[in-house]
Order: sequence, then structure tokens, then C-alpha cells
Amino acid sequence: MQTDWDFCAASLREVSRTFSRPIEVLPGDLRKAVTCGYLLCRIVDAIEDNEAFAIDDRDERYRLFHEVVHDAASPIAFERSWLRVDGSPPQEIELCSQIGRVMSVLATVPEQMGAAVLRWVTEMARGMQIYSHRSADRDGIIAPSTSDDLLRYCYFVAGTVGHMLTDLFTLEMNLEPESPSAERLAEDAEAFGTGLQLVNILKDITDDLHRGWSFVPRSLCRAAGVRNGELADPEKRAAAHRAVLPLFDLTRLNLDRALQYALAVPVEHREIRLFCLLPLWLAVKTIGLAYGNDAMFTANQQVKVSREDVEDVIARCTLRCGEDTLLRADYEAMWNPVSRLMVAGVTSSESPEEMDAA
Repeated sequence: MQTDWDFCAASLREVSRTFSRPIEVLPGDLRKAVTCGYLLCRIVDAIEDNEAFAIDDRDERYRLFHEVVHDAASPIAFERSWLRVDGSPPQEIELCSQIGRVMSVLATVPEQMGAAVLRWVTEMARGMQIYSHRSADRDGIIAPSTSDDLLRYCYFVAGTVGHMLTDLFTLEMNLEPESPSAERLAEDAEAFGTGLQLVNILKDITDDLHRGWSFVPRSLCRAAGVRNGELADPEKRAAAHRAVLPLFDLTRLNLDRALQYALAVPVEHREIRLFCLLPLWLAVKTIGLAYGNDAMFTANQQVKVSREDVEDVIARCTLRCGEDTLLRADYEAMWNPVSRLMVAGVTSSESPEEMDAA
């Protein structure tokens, strides 16, 4: 008979290829807390992403979710709301219909860890519910207006995760809030989550368009001479590339801070460092594949790191985990191909703010 923890561990592997491996390296209660936090975040994603839900359907599930995670209500009503639901992958529906098992495992971790998870998952869900009420423009697409608007969205869906992880790491490492490591982690927590989210946005442009969303700010599209709904149009390919170039710059800024976040973890906490390094290295690898690649705008073509490269990243990060100088050099080396294109002029010299003002 599958235990609640076995269910959570199996669900994690089914819903995430990127994060399941890093989470599995974490020790004891921290691994359980991060697993539960990640699964609860995926449940919020399932509410947001389900194409079959009307606004009222989505709001009802957000309400029931809040009752479970914030008010400690019985999960039965939320679980039953996922019976006979279409529009989500089967593994996500299975996870949502058994949220009680996730909550049961979360109840076994130290109280402060559980509270940190619930605090930030609640913040995420509240923000995502606000964005779920946005209506499509005349082109049928829902999109952020400006780069600032995009970053606010990224705070809710990913910056909150950075804060949740920081709280959990600080508790696990028994760091005082005023310690240099804790302060550095807190300073770059949002950038850690935001950088990874921006990578997802860049590689999922066509998938998002398919469900009526575009996370490329409208101001950037206008400045590039393309509409959001035209990003996948082969005849608008050059303009589409121009529109997303400032997002690559923004992503680089946040990933640079994500590196600082990872290196702020004391070297003796090897598992936590490795957890931070692995998704960061995979994110930079993905950016290298995406930059200037027409596949970003072509349906059914994935911008995806190969399994061989994933294994190579795991090996390199594991070997160099405690060596800051080597890690910095490796990080810069991964950026070099993209940086050369930027220097050659295959990018925009304007900042996102300048593009917004155009």
C-alpha cells in the first residue's frame, strides 16, 4: 500500500523533470517540506492553467484551496471538485484530487517549516487568482502590459517560491536572520525564482499562445512591430525575435543574482547548494538553446535540454559544488556563446524600461 510520502515522491517525479532531481538531494525534513511546497504550487498551477474552467469554476477551486492551506479545513471538498474534470494532464488531476495526502506529509515536518510553506503558497495563490481575472484584449490574448507588469506576475508565481525556499533553508541551516548568509539569501530570493520563471516564459511562448496567454509584454511587442498573437507567425519571425530580446537581458540579470543566491549557501550545506545550482545551470543551458532560435516561435518544437546534458550538468555541479571560483567560471563559460551574439549586435541595446517607454 502506497504511503502518503510515497505518493508525494512519485507525484513529484511525474509533474516535474527539472525539479524532482534537485529536490531528491535535500536532507530529511527539508526534502519533505520542499516536496510538499512544490506539489502545492503545482496544484495552484493546475487551477490557473485548466482551459476548461470558467472564471467562476476557477474562483471556486481557489476558495477551496485557501480553505485547505490557510484555514486547515478538510480537503474533501477540494478533492471532489476535481472529479470528472477535463483540461488538465491526468497526473495533475490525480495530484489535485489527493491534496490531503500532501497536507498529511507536510504536517510531519517541523512546525516552522510547515508554516513557511503554507504562508508563501497562500501568497502565490492569492496573486495568481488576481491575474486569472484578467480578460483578453481584442486580439484574444491575455498579456502583461509592461515589463513591470510581467515582473509583478513573476513575483507571485516564482518570487514567492524563492522566499519559501529561503525561509526553509534558513531554518534547516539554523542561520540567524542577521547573519551574512541569511541576509544575502533574502536579498536575492525573488531573483532566484524570477530568473527561472523567465526562462520558462521564453521557452513556452507557443504553448502559452495556444491557451490564449502571452507573457511577452505588449509594450515590447509594439516596439518591435509585432502583435502578441503574431509571435508564432513565420512572416513576423524577425520582429518576434526583436520583441523577446529585452527579456533575455532581464533573464540574465536575474540569473546572475540567482548565482549569488546559490553561492550564499555555506559550503558545508552541500545538498542545499546543489539544489540551487542544478536548476540554475539547466536554466542557463536552456537560454543558450533558445537565444535566436526559431523553435521558440514554432509550435511542436521544444527548446529543451537533452538528457545527456542534464546528466552532464548534474556531474559538473556535484564535482564543483563547494568551489566558488570554479562555479563562477563554469557559469560564465555557459553564457559565452550568447554573450558573443550580443556583442556582435544580435540583440537590442535598449533596456526593458526604455522599450516600455517607446
